[in-house]
Amino acid sequence: MDAFTEPNIRRIAVKSAAQVGKSEVLLNVVGRYAMLDPANIMIIQPTLADAEDFSKARLSRMIADTRVLTPLFYEKLKTRDANQTILSKFYKGGRIILVGANSPTGLASRPIRILLCDEVDRYPPALSEGDPVDLAEKRTSNFFSAKIGLFSTPTVKDASRIDVEYLLGTQEEWRHRCPNCGEWHVLSYQDMICDSSTRLDEAGRRAVIVKQVKWRCPDCGFDFDEQIMRRAPQKYFALNPDALQNGVRSFYINGFVSPWLNWRGIMREWLEAQGDPAREAVVMNTRFGISYEQRGEYSDESVFMNRREDYTLPAEVLLITAGVDVQANRLEYLIAGWGVDFECWCLERGLVRGSPTDAATWQALDLILDKTIGNKKIARTFVDSGYSTAFVYEYCKNRRDRYAIKGMGGYGRPLIYKYTYPDAGIILTILGVDDGKNEIYNRLSVTEGAGRIHFPLTFDETFFKQLTAERRIIRKSGGMLMPSWEPVAKGARNEALDCLIYSLAAAKSLMGNADPQAFWKSFTQPAQIKRTSKPRQRTVDIW
Repeated sequence: MDAFTEPNIRRIAVKSAAQVGKSEVLLNVVGRYAMLDPANIMIIQPTLADAEDFSKARLSRMIADTRVLTPLFYEKLKTRDANQTILSKFYKGGRIILVGANSPTGLASRPIRILLCDEVDRYPPALSEGDPVDLAEKRTSNFFSAKIGLFSTPTVKDASRIDVEYLLGTQEEWRHRCPNCGEWHVLSYQDMICDSSTRLDEAGRRAVIVKQVKWRCPDCGFDFDEQIMRRAPQKYFALNPDALQNGVRSFYINGFVSPWLNWRGIMREWLEAQGDPAREAVVMNTRFGISYEQRGEYSDESVFMNRREDYTLPAEVLLITAGVDVQANRLEYLIAGWGVDFECWCLERGLVRGSPTDAATWQALDLILDKTIGNKKIARTFVDSGYSTAFVYEYCKNRRDRYAIKGMGGYGRPLIYKYTYPDAGIILTILGVDDGKNEIYNRLSVTEGAGRIHFPLTFDETFFKQLTAERRIIRKSGGMLMPSWEPVAKGARNEALDCLIYSLAAAKSLMGNADPQAFWKSFTQPAQIKRTSKPRQRTVDIW
């Protein structure tokens, strides 16, 4: 609040977790000016619907419930007043205007002294007239005492507006003093020590029970519980005090200091989200107040060359699947073994030279996929039908454990997206490949235990270059930040990545909605995808 009263400060940015009182600060700023320094105030919400909801649920309630403010807005406490609408509220000496960042007419042609931008990371992309914040900021130019406040939980790294605003300011962190050594620190999730246990529910989701959480001081190594740290001295520390010369202050606060959240609940959310990029992003943004950065993207294949292991068929492998990528002059394949919680051991990778229109090419693939590895057969193979579709259909139609698939990009589609029936005797499995890439790239950062991907000594640099041939980027689409994937370099080949995704999808399709524990116990009799009642003919020749 003090920053809004300092004469030399014009711009204030607040980057925070959710439920730490960010909206209360904004409302207090409105109340302060309405009571002590009347001015025209504009509040920008991400959309017009958000602005209406904020007005009805928060602003109107504050005016009605605050004894000193009510008379400023309503004469004789009337419940209805022609001057008071949902998006415009007059008071003695000023006016409050609420607009949506998606409405260019609401942002222009209104002189304002106090501009408050809420949840700026959710604002739509630049309008035809320009950036929503910049448009509104122009309305403050006539006032030497104008104030601009920007509030938001961050979203995605390198695409977060509040991150940029924070870095331009004083970067003031809320820190606690260690009761033992006296050093001041931000309470970070990375310094939290949890006593917890984990189990899988019937749907295969991770359920975590957190018994105790303590903060470990990075300097002295002593542990302290939540109650001790809440009573410890606390204050802001500026990392960039020189920004005061530009009249810009910025603040950061996370969920560990919220009076409405407890440490056990925050850490339970984080532990349960591990391995799921969408859930991880929510916790990082709303609990830690940190923009989310996708893990596991590598540009140097030597990281994985050094992680290769000497194995043939580890005892932990319970199930084997394969993925096949179809090209104009070859078929590329990857065979992978899977253990509990889909820990992966890559077993074999290679190619079959020849056109997919030639029966001999598919017969050569049969020799590879029909063989026994150790004491196990390949339970299921997913074959990409994006190229030479008719020939892939014909091949899969006559082979019981081989299924045609088609990849579909786009945010929000699960790996096993849906099944379609394009031809008699064919079930085409549509894969959400972006979800598959997210999972693979997150698993590449796991070096021990469940979720890890193991590589044999026989895999070379070419394989790892293809495995890391794409990178995750963030673009705004329809007013929302959307993740997507693009090649790391023009012409980069990604067959290894595709084949591993297909193999993972084949393994997950076998489990379906079964109980994970029961599935792994009965993996020798995997469930088959339900097909038509018409008997299937099995033959080696496909023509």
